[in-house]
Amino acid sequence: MFNALRMLVLTLLTCVANFVAADEPIDFNAQIRPLLNRHCIACHGPDEEDRQAGLRLDTFEEATDYAIVPGDAESSDVMDRITTDDDDIRMPPAEHADALTKAEIELIGKWINKGANYKTHWAFSPVTDPAVPEIKNADTEKPPRINNEIDNFILQRVLEAGLEQSPAAEPASLARRVSLDLTGLPPGAHDEAVRQTIDAYLAQPNSQTFESMVDRLLESPSYAEHWASVWLDLARYADTCGYSGDEKRDIWPWRDWLIRSLQENKSYRTLSTEMLAGDLLPNASKDQQLATAFHRNTLSNNEGGTNDEEFRTIAVKDRLSTTLNAWMGLTVRCAECHTHKYDPISHVEYYQLLDFFNHTVDADNRDDRPKLEVTVLDPAAAAKVNVQINKLKKKLDGAPKVWNTLLPSEMKSRAGTEFELLDDDSILATGPLPGVEEYAFTFDVPASTTIRSIRLEALPHVKHNGNVGRAPEGAFILSQIRMAKLEPGESIDDSTDKESDGETDKDSAATAASPNEIILPFTSAANDFNQPNHHARSAIAETVESGGKQGWAVNHPVDGYRSQHEAIFELKEPLVVDQPTQIKIYLLFDPPWKRLNMGCVRISICDVEDSVAKYEKKKLDPLNREIKTLIAKRDAPVRVPVIQERAEKHRRETFVNLRGNFQSKGEKVSAKFPEAFEIEGETFPMNRLGLANWMFDNRNPLTARVAVNRYWARIMGMGITETEEDFGTQGSQPSHPELLDHLATEFRDGDWDLRALMKKIVTSATYQQSQNVSDKMLELDPRNRLYSRGPRVRLSAEVVRDQALAVSGLLSKKMYGKPVYPPNPIKRVVNAFTGGMTWQESQGDDRYRRAIYTFLKRSAPHPLFETFDVSSRDVCSMRRLRTNTPLQSFMTLNDITFIEAARALATEMVTSTNAKEFPIEDKLIATQIRHGIKLALYEEPDETQVEVLTRVYQNSREKFAVDLKSAAEMTGKSDNFDAEKLPQAEQDKLIQHAAMTVVSNVVLNLDSFLNN
Repeated sequence: MFNALRMLVLTLLTCVANFVAADEPIDFNAQIRPLLNRHCIACHGPDEEDRQAGLRLDTFEEATDYAIVPGDAESSDVMDRITTDDDDIRMPPAEHADALTKAEIELIGKWINKGANYKTHWAFSPVTDPAVPEIKNADTEKPPRINNEIDNFILQRVLEAGLEQSPAAEPASLARRVSLDLTGLPPGAHDEAVRQTIDAYLAQPNSQTFESMVDRLLESPSYAEHWASVWLDLARYADTCGYSGDEKRDIWPWRDWLIRSLQENKSYRTLSTEMLAGDLLPNASKDQQLATAFHRNTLSNNEGGTNDEEFRTIAVKDRLSTTLNAWMGLTVRCAECHTHKYDPISHVEYYQLLDFFNHTVDADNRDDRPKLEVTVLDPAAAAKVNVQINKLKKKLDGAPKVWNTLLPSEMKSRAGTEFELLDDDSILATGPLPGVEEYAFTFDVPASTTIRSIRLEALPHVKHNGNVGRAPEGAFILSQIRMAKLEPGESIDDSTDKESDGETDKDSAATAASPNEIILPFTSAANDFNQPNHHARSAIAETVESGGKQGWAVNHPVDGYRSQHEAIFELKEPLVVDQPTQIKIYLLFDPPWKRLNMGCVRISICDVEDSVAKYEKKKLDPLNREIKTLIAKRDAPVRVPVIQERAEKHRRETFVNLRGNFQSKGEKVSAKFPEAFEIEGETFPMNRLGLANWMFDNRNPLTARVAVNRYWARIMGMGITETEEDFGTQGSQPSHPELLDHLATEFRDGDWDLRALMKKIVTSATYQQSQNVSDKMLELDPRNRLYSRGPRVRLSAEVVRDQALAVSGLLSKKMYGKPVYPPNPIKRVVNAFTGGMTWQESQGDDRYRRAIYTFLKRSAPHPLFETFDVSSRDVCSMRRLRTNTPLQSFMTLNDITFIEAARALATEMVTSTNAKEFPIEDKLIATQIRHGIKLALYEEPDETQVEVLTRVYQNSREKFAVDLKSAAEMTGKSDNFDAEKLPQAEQDKLIQHAAMTVVSNVVLNLDSFLNN
């Protein structure tokens, strides 16, 4: 009975399949491969170690050995297995996947009867430029708008679906859209030259003026800043190392290099090659070496007790994964443990690819070496600084010198530290790093010298990883400083020569004064910076408890231990030297934590009364202090982690990691490209440069497609292939494969010109369509996959913030430089073992710089950006999945940045009109509100909006009239606020400004403001 029923089912399926075969062709990649991947390939695919029953269904040759009989579904074993009711033999097994539906079974039967033809996965097929479709439209009243070939491909599908092209967007709306898409800023935020082209387009909207506007936007610096954020996601860029410690990492000069490269329109190929292998280019420039910091954005684990080789290996695997994901859209990480279950990359091939990256110098070192010293000021900026320095130096001509540097005649230590006198008269500590140490420096002081204070400078040095301290993280704590005068004619005590294990006696941590020394006590101290509870005053105590908490320390919330600092110590009584004398200065390091010793110091003396008091008031040697600050700004290099290849004789061996375990070594392998992607007739060097050349070879099927799809997605809201991160067999099918290949061919053959690609997209009629949606569109094209209307998506996190600052007039145009710290509700972040960081809010222009310059701490990203879907950048992020949560509206309504933007916009609205010209107040308010809406949305406001917002204003004004304190809080003037002392006219202005701030806050939260 069972057999008869099975035969009947198969016969019916065969009949159905034969019936539809004549007029319904089957697309293997679009219809069959997804079924096999979903139901079969996990057990019957490329992974030989996990393959069941020796059956492989992902290739024609092996599938047709016995499971499939081409042209005969009835005789194919696979049909028996997917149609049976016997759970013991049914495929797929119930515990692995759901049974196929009747429609799916029918489709497979039809496919087998038509020959069971397999096709290479579409993304792995060569890129070919298809013929551009001809558009025939009988509707002469609405002829199709075709600006370039993009429109031919799109319109063909739109018309086939029974839809029609949407009308063109209004010029003002389109100007805002293209400005935000290309630069991340609204039209009004640009300089005069750009605004002129925007105004010219609005005055005469046509293809020529639109193209001129687009060209100007693409040439603006804002374009480079905006599109750099895409690369920061790919590069997993952050300003910290990650893991539990998450220490600060100076890698921002690479971000600046990226912006400059985009600004000069460096080709996609050149840009990519420099990031992957700039150090291997012939005569590599400093910029090309800096470019390789792309792959030093990997996480680094500085926690004590971790295995450096383990985390080095993890970083190398991350580089391989990032490279193939970012440039070829391939997910390869599963091949780390076993052959890829869906894509043609075997377990061995994964480690052959890994070998390309396995020979770099970096090794999860705490100091992040190797590093490249980068001068951060460009020549023009340096020239401006030099002008300032020269002006200050002229003012110093003839003025008495305040500080005189002392040169040591003897340099000793208690526990073995060695010293080197440098050309800048500083003393560099080298050699052993004891747990507890005391430096002893002897100086010869000439006659006729008076010493009232000494200055101790802590200098960052390259030998200490650019830090001021010798500890691995760069810290120091100066427990005590002492000064002694040596009696004339007596020998210098040599007690500091004695060997020590770094431990101190129980009574005193400091070395006892020898009989020939007279201790000169300090009375006060000052410093340019100290971390909480570690002022320099605590270092002048006469006694020190071993391991005590006193001492000067300089962990800066922004700069960490990488900035020069100084402390001033004033003597209780001045030392007047009548004849040549020797003095001795002791620096003791005995805090609760060991090995926190200074790395490089310089000591100077001065003869100025009340020097500490004057220093604290910035009246002690102010010109030299300013000169020193400017010189540090001009000359101080930043040491940036970069990629550097090991010497040939030190190359590592690469082994297959069994089950992905770096300690379980399988066969030894060397660099080789996967067989499925080998390019015949071409020989590439087997290093990172060869890998880059292979990826950008014209015959590589993925690189151009992936790049074009990424930029299309950022502009149009969704990629032609929606899964930007996966062009493999598990990824989504492209909505318009011919268009994707056409754009890829043009991009590749056009020297990988990014601006040309983006210009092509935004000048298409497809992009310029209205965003209005009809019921028919919602039915036939609900997600706009056919592009039957203009794109409409929520703005990215960076643009949400930058746009609010721009329309309010607060946005700074300052480019490049160290990361900044805009307002943040989280003031303190604590990390294991490192003490965490304090978020020191930036002031002035830095408070309102573009979001791309905001300090990104992996373990605690800025809440605003995190809420709007910016990743923590632990791994490569190919696309951001937009979410919609109540927290987002809480942020835009209540975050201090948006409140400050609302206040500034309200000020602009209130001051935009002359009240005397409006005898009727309601008309005045309505005019001001219209002005604010136009600034925000760049279009004439809807009168309904104006009416609603006018009521919001009136209601708010009534509330604030009886609650002046709330008005002061809304306008940011609540500090020391006293309503009784405020004149009536000022009270009226305060109420007006507070009420308009509420209105502008609403404007900055309009759906049309947060979307584009």
